[in-house]
Amino acid sequence: MANVDEAREKATQPKAQTDDAKGPPIAAAAETQPDDAKTPPVTEEAMKVDALDETQQRAVAAYVAYVQAERQLENAYKDQEQKAEKSYTDALDKARRSSMDAAGRARGQYESSLAQARKAMEDGTAQSQHAFEESLVQGRKAYDDSVAQAKKAYDDVVAQSLKDRDETEKQARQAHGEAMARTWTVFTKARR
Repeated sequence: MANVDEAREKATQPKAQTDDAKGPPIAAAAETQPDDAKTPPVTEEAMKVDALDETQQRAVAAYVAYVQAERQLENAYKDQEQKAEKSYTDALDKARRSSMDAAGRARGQYESSLAQARKAMEDGTAQSQHAFEESLVQGRKAYDDSVAQAKKAYDDVVAQSLKDRDETEKQARQAHGEAMARTWTVFTKARR
């Protein structure tokens, strides 16, 4: 990581400072000479310096491109990270809203089911109460009918018993009367 930081520092330094430290650049050397002067002939040593300067410039340019690419990569990473965070936040909010909506719908269904169950219970209670009252009326009527039938049967039996007793008493009186008449007849005949 220290190499990356050092490279960044070098890339941010002005180009003239780095070039001066390594040797005069070709463009800087050309600027120091007057325009009307003839250029001196290129020597072998000058060609080596020019080649070295060109290699250094290419290396610096490659490094600068590398640093820029790294910055672009970091920016792209940050952008992707922000997009991912936003997507995560949006998904979390959507899930929260969906959960709240589902909970609201479930609460509504629960309250609706509760109201329906309460109504069904009240209707069932009313029907049971009505059926109980009808059953009570029918039971009372059956009781009254049974009492009336039993009373009638009792009255019929009592009337028949009284009639049979009267008939038996009548027959017994008649038999007693006939027996008494025969006894008097026999007694009066025997007295004569």
